[in-house]
Amino acid sequence: MQSGVARVRVRGIYATALTELMLAAGFQVVQASQVIASRLGIPQLELPADVTLKHSDNEPSELVVVGYTWAAEKVVEVLRRELPYSFYWVSRLPLHATVKARVTGSRDGRCMTSVGGVEAELVTDECPEPGTALVAGVVRPGVKPGETPRLAPGPRVIGDYAILYQGSQPRVTISEHIRSREKRAELMSIAADYTSRGYSVHWRSSARSATAETLRSHLEELANQLEEVAKKAEQGSEGIYSEGETVAVVRLSRPDKEKLDKLRSKTTPTMPWHHSVKSTAPELSTVVDYAEKLIPHGVEEEKLLLGLLDYLAERLQQTRTVKIIHVKPNGEAITLGEATVASASRENGRLVLVLERRVRSRGVYDGLGVEKEPGDRIETIVDTGSWVVKHTYYSRSGEVKGTYYNINTPPEVTPDAVIYLDLEVDVVKTREGTRVLDLDELEKWANLGVVTEELKKRAIEEAEKLAGKLQKPSQGAVTR
Repeated sequence: MQSGVARVRVRGIYATALTELMLAAGFQVVQASQVIASRLGIPQLELPADVTLKHSDNEPSELVVVGYTWAAEKVVEVLRRELPYSFYWVSRLPLHATVKARVTGSRDGRCMTSVGGVEAELVTDECPEPGTALVAGVVRPGVKPGETPRLAPGPRVIGDYAILYQGSQPRVTISEHIRSREKRAELMSIAADYTSRGYSVHWRSSARSATAETLRSHLEELANQLEEVAKKAEQGSEGIYSEGETVAVVRLSRPDKEKLDKLRSKTTPTMPWHHSVKSTAPELSTVVDYAEKLIPHGVEEEKLLLGLLDYLAERLQQTRTVKIIHVKPNGEAITLGEATVASASRENGRLVLVLERRVRSRGVYDGLGVEKEPGDRIETIVDTGSWVVKHTYYSRSGEVKGTYYNINTPPEVTPDAVIYLDLEVDVVKTREGTRVLDLDELEKWANLGVVTEELKKRAIEEAEKLAGKLQKPSQGAVTR
């Protein structure tokens, strides 16, 4: 746990491209898989990682960065620079850190605390009185907005090979990635001396390649650290007392996946939309795998993309309905409902969809400020080459009620869904004129670091360019 050249372990469907990115940024890649090591010509260094970079098991379009804060921050900095059109969320409390928390009271059956101004839930059977100060360990860091960090009573510290903590019934757990029975038995034996002293031990995956002597020495160092940290926390005020790990989640946009496609193509045949298909339409993975086998035989990558787009267009016309999913900067993936595919076609290197929805309820269309009535028809145009999704609202008789232009990253299209990152900014056109909406929302997410400065700038440029085209000279200035 020191500054310097960070050791990065890379895993998952983006591994080749991300390894290229990490090596170019000057990181040391460790524990590379045999495939990646062979593909990139790097050694398989069995050293503990300072930070791990992989795709999320729950959402393949998301990257997860987890590691010592000094190293994780460096990795996130590189990702933000090289993949600027994605969303970034960073933990509010370090995972496995020791904190001094102040109980604020019970809410909805949960015991709530404050740690340096960050609200966190204390996992406990009985909530102490409000104002009580206690030492706890962070067991869930809270990454996306709306995710509340969770604490467990007792201090904890983390090292290259193990996590040591107190506060619960002493036990030993071992990473699922350590499968050798002999190694697992050795780890249980080494940890026994510490459980007898009231400690709990979790062996990390890197312990599989360390000697017994190294692991014994490591646990003793952690025990000394834990004692020192616990003492400081007991005597100190509300705050963080050990380093822990930073956790960051990156929701990748299609433009950034395309950059990863190009990085991957440096060392292995890769067609455009490779990572988009792998992450959003795994059922088409074999189609992409087969297509990439043709590249060494002289088939051009762009021609393969045209074939994929034609195939998707045919599938969509057969499917007839798709979900429209937009991912908000707060992490929510909102489904606008199912739409009927009126048409799907390939235009040059883009896929263009015309979708239709029927309105069944009354109300008011957000942003437009016009009446919503049963029987209204909403026509949506999706162009994978555009940063705008256009929604036109028609009355039952066919009269245009207004047009809503959603500013978003260029969409990804699967056989049953359209997916994009919503950039909050919208442009609306009604009889009253043209307006740009929610620039303040975009600014808020940029200030929070979820939206990069480059992405904010692109969103504003797209909105202003579109509003300028729609604005009639007689309407005067665009309002914001």
